[in-house]
Amino acid sequence: MDVLIPLALLATGLIIGFFVARHMYTGSDNSYAEKRAEQSIKDMMAQQAEHHIHQTRQTIEDIENQCYALKQQVEEYETLLKQGDNDDTSRVPFYGEQATTYLRNNLKGKEKSKSSKVAGAQPLDFANTGSGLFVGSAEQSTEEKPR
Repeated sequence: MDVLIPLALLATGLIIGFFVARHMYTGSDNSYAEKRAEQSIKDMMAQQAEHHIHQTRQTIEDIENQCYALKQQVEEYETLLKQGDNDDTSRVPFYGEQATTYLRNNLKGKEKSKSSKVAGAQPLDFANTGSGLFVGSAEQSTEEKPR
């Protein structure tokens, strides 16, 4: 019996020691794996931050280019307005001047054509000349012509 109790205590100690060592060993692995995962997350976040900064700088450059182009267009517009104020006669004639001239010329032509119409004459058909039934010729029709 004296031998049996120390052997039982030894077996119990080995079993407990095995589980404690296993827990300690896997615990250190978990901390190492956690450190690796944390480092990879930090690297990924740093890459994303660099990409975001790069995109932001490109956007800012695009906006600056658009602002520069807009500023040039406004300056050109201002110079055109100043040139228009300085010149009494503009390079491009106003639409109203052309329209009044056109209407004046067309109205004179229509008044002449209205006065030249005979009151008792029949209107022409759509072809502007006599054709078809509206010919009104003095000749007899083909059925009435002698052969």
